[in-house]
Amino acid sequence: MVPSGFANPDQRVAPGNTASNNKVAIPRLAAPTTFRGKRRSARACEPCRQRKIKCDGVRPTCGQCAYHHSRCLYEDVKRVRDQKMLELLTKRTERYESLLRDLEGEVDAPTVRRIRRALKVKNKKPSTGNDDPDNSNSDSSVGSLEAVDLVEEDINRSESTRAAGFFGKNSEVSWMQRLEDGIEQKTSWPGTRLQSTSGSSAAVSQSQSPLALPAVLPTLERLDRDIPIAMMNYHLDDLDIPVVSHDSDPLIVPPRETADKYLDAFMTYVHPTFSVLRKSTFTSQYRQFFTRPTQPPQKWLGILNMVFAIGCRYCKLIDPGAGSSWEDGLVYLTRARQLGLHENVLFEHTDLQQIQLEFLVAIYLLCLGQVNRASKFSSMALRSALSLGINLHTTDGRTHDASKEARCRLWWSIYSLEHLLTSMHGRASCISEGICSVTPPIPFEEELFEQPEVTRLLQDRSFREAQLRATIFETPSLLQSGPSWMAECKPSPALFFYHLTDLALICQAVLNKVYSIEGVRERSSVTEHRLQKYSLCMDRWLAKVPPPYQFTIPDAGPWHLNHAQLDDEDAPHARERVCLAMKYYSARVILCRPCLSQSHSQQSSSTQPAQDANDRAKLRTDMATDCLQAACSLISILPENPDIAWFVRVTPWWSVLHFIMQATTALLLSLSFVCFPEQTTLPNSSSNSTSTPSSSSNAKPSAKSASASVSASDHAMSNALALLDTDIEIVIAQSKKALISIHTMATVDPAARRAFLLCDGVVRKLAPMLKIDLRDWPSVESLVGGGGGLKGQGMGMGKGQYEREGEMVGDHASRMEGLEDLVDFDGGGG
Repeated sequence: MVPSGFANPDQRVAPGNTASNNKVAIPRLAAPTTFRGKRRSARACEPCRQRKIKCDGVRPTCGQCAYHHSRCLYEDVKRVRDQKMLELLTKRTERYESLLRDLEGEVDAPTVRRIRRALKVKNKKPSTGNDDPDNSNSDSSVGSLEAVDLVEEDINRSESTRAAGFFGKNSEVSWMQRLEDGIEQKTSWPGTRLQSTSGSSAAVSQSQSPLALPAVLPTLERLDRDIPIAMMNYHLDDLDIPVVSHDSDPLIVPPRETADKYLDAFMTYVHPTFSVLRKSTFTSQYRQFFTRPTQPPQKWLGILNMVFAIGCRYCKLIDPGAGSSWEDGLVYLTRARQLGLHENVLFEHTDLQQIQLEFLVAIYLLCLGQVNRASKFSSMALRSALSLGINLHTTDGRTHDASKEARCRLWWSIYSLEHLLTSMHGRASCISEGICSVTPPIPFEEELFEQPEVTRLLQDRSFREAQLRATIFETPSLLQSGPSWMAECKPSPALFFYHLTDLALICQAVLNKVYSIEGVRERSSVTEHRLQKYSLCMDRWLAKVPPPYQFTIPDAGPWHLNHAQLDDEDAPHARERVCLAMKYYSARVILCRPCLSQSHSQQSSSTQPAQDANDRAKLRTDMATDCLQAACSLISILPENPDIAWFVRVTPWWSVLHFIMQATTALLLSLSFVCFPEQTTLPNSSSNSTSTPSSSSNAKPSAKSASASVSASDHAMSNALALLDTDIEIVIAQSKKALISIHTMATVDPAARRAFLLCDGVVRKLAPMLKIDLRDWPSVESLVGGGGGLKGQGMGMGKGQYEREGEMVGDHASRMEGLEDLVDFDGGGG
């Protein structure tokens, strides 16, 4: 049904309905057309804008411009114009930066520094401050030193950078670079610029006091490096090693008297540390060579020439006025190259003599200060040794026991040298405690191999492993039940070599586990545990040192040196004690160095219990204090009035500068923290914390305990390494003593000369704030005057030997500025 109100579409209209048919449809009226005025143009052309008349906006030519026959030009809006200008300027800046980077390899070092400063990136990512302090992905990892793990400059850009190579996180060269970069950053802020002093420190006003520094110094960002690492490198790899050809016959040997002197020097002062040769066999062959004119193998002659080269280097250092010239050592090196290192030999398969030759070349280059080149030859010897399986235990019954032991000592010599070089340049190394299965060397000379007890050590592997356990593999229970016969062994080069090897294993483990990329990926708590573990290992190693080689007072701790024996150069085994002491305290500095830093704390009470935070804070402060203790102890070994003869006769003269620079850099870091106390955020220790250089009647460094209590409920407070005035005085005194020793060595060693210029520049930047009177400190002027005659003779390195030193003397005041980067435990730095 259709509703009544609607028409039914099916209903038909009757034809007779005329009213419906007469209707006409009227269309709807159209809407009236309204007149709209002409719409205004959104953008007038430039001629209309200048005339200030209306523009119809017609493109490409508006009506007004067409009427006046003008050129019609439409410009973009200001926002678009600015965007296009920004793009243009960005492209232009990129071209300029690319040009500057290309020029870095063609200009001198000071200009490189200016370029790097101009290209410094400012948009650094700040720390959030609320990261988990135990997060493995955080920069706060105790052992990360992440900024140093990055290659922050193009090392391939120039010959000098390629010669220096990369320096890693555990190298004192990197420490010095961060120190100087930091001081430059800190002193670039208003009111913090330090003034250099030439003789005595200038008067320091209250505004320059360490307690009055502004609180605007950058603490949440890493400091940019604009000092190239090559400028901080005191090694001599940038100097060429010429091929000296006084004669064309490589088979010529020196007179018997000269040869005996060089061989004796090598066997007395180098062979006990690096037992690369089987002494009895080699000396017998040497005597036979001079008494029975025969033609030995060329590789053996190459080994002999390298022994002569190292012995010649020693003799020239000990007696600069001797008849031989500095180039004599290079003559022997040239002969060895012709005999065993020419291109044909390098493509042949290796043998034991080739390994020995490559190793001795590495030692000689290290003696010349050529660390990068020495590392190359050391790596060659290492790879060659691995190819012959010398790192593995030999069970071949046809090989004599003495030959097996000689190969064992060859391996540990290679291991020790590779570890030493790794600690110097800080690069990754393939050696570790798990790379070899060969047992430690036995502490007996070859003349005693026929004794029953020694024979059993050589033939019974299980007995040898039980008696000669490496300290790093010992547990406290094994230590308590360990053998006591080691303390009764008679002093010998073999016993000395055994303890050196044992310590090298521990220190290399520190480099592998704390400073390596593996340490970056670990949680900070794991790294802290490792620091404690290796610290205990070093304590156990020290306790195992036999009485003839002990350098500390028995049962007095590691910081109380027995100076009564160390200072007596004529005492029995004085050299062994000094060498072990320097190596031990160097290892301690490396172990504790990550804790000696300026870093902002990222700890939060919401992420850590108060007691746990206090425990970790105390550990860090104790380790930082141990680092200073070790540095002061190492420097205290040096005589008050050093001379070159003492360094050559008593110390490991090929690495003593490295040890001194490690300790000196650590001391300068602590002094820089004193100059910038508001930025020092090392945790305070508890009241029973380990003290800074401690006092003792037999220890040269003396000071009161430097400790500060920290409340268990206030573990997140701003912290600082507490140094009393007496402690600061000791650090300054030891730094002065170190510079005096480096200054003395600089008279004959160009590397020491460079090292002195670096340290002297830092000291003169910090001296005004510390109120240090530098009048009785060694100076650059006396160094230049005393060392001016070194040019061309210091090491026979050829033309251009001192070009870089001249540059450093002229520019040291402008470059020697630095303070430690924000690093390690809670900071995000290197």
